[in-house]
Amino acid sequence: MFDEKPITLGLAELGYRRLKKRTYKASWSSPDVEHFLFSSLHAGRRRFSCDFGIRNPPAEQFALECVKLYGGPAFQSIRFEPRDGCSMRFSLGGLARWGTLWSLDISDMSEATLADKVTGVVRDLLFPVVRSLLAPADLFSLLIKDAEPCPWLGVSGALRAAMIVYLGRGMGIQTGELESLLQPYLREIIGGVQRGVAPAYFLAQILRHGRLSEDDIALRK
Repeated sequence: MFDEKPITLGLAELGYRRLKKRTYKASWSSPDVEHFLFSSLHAGRRRFSCDFGIRNPPAEQFALECVKLYGGPAFQSIRFEPRDGCSMRFSLGGLARWGTLWSLDISDMSEATLADKVTGVVRDLLFPVVRSLLAPADLFSLLIKDAEPCPWLGVSGALRAAMIVYLGRGMGIQTGELESLLQPYLREIIGGVQRGVAPAYFLAQILRHGRLSEDDIALRK
């Protein structure tokens, strides 16, 4: 039986509180940018993996709504999970250059040793990347780039593009500029929609949806 307590205690010292089994949220998150850690066991519980996640809750909800509306019938059942739903997850093991599939072999490793490894990576490698990301503009700047440790490959390009549209709108970026910024990622967007949905169509729809949301907000004022 895997004992999660050493990792829970170690991460608590770095400001992460346990939400549920192998899921942690940073207490230093801001209302605009929330930070998570998601760990998992696989290969007969012999290997340990961990992802870090970043979200702006309204952008997450907007993106899921866009994929549900324009990504194809296969996405009709997706929904927003307010507590810990986070689509933008990236490999902590990839950042640390762990072994096979960016995971650790823990078959002969104590939970205390594993906790030391994980907290060390979070403190020394992850914090320099994400600890200061607390404003929507910070998250926008991270998501619009295709760079380690948060590459477009490995996450839904459709969701990521929709989040960028939402965040960009909030920053006052015009539709034409957002479209130009996202055009290079059409190949990545296609991986996040159902087969047969053209990425250019999806991009046009989320840009339009963003304008509709903006107009609706203006009408309510």
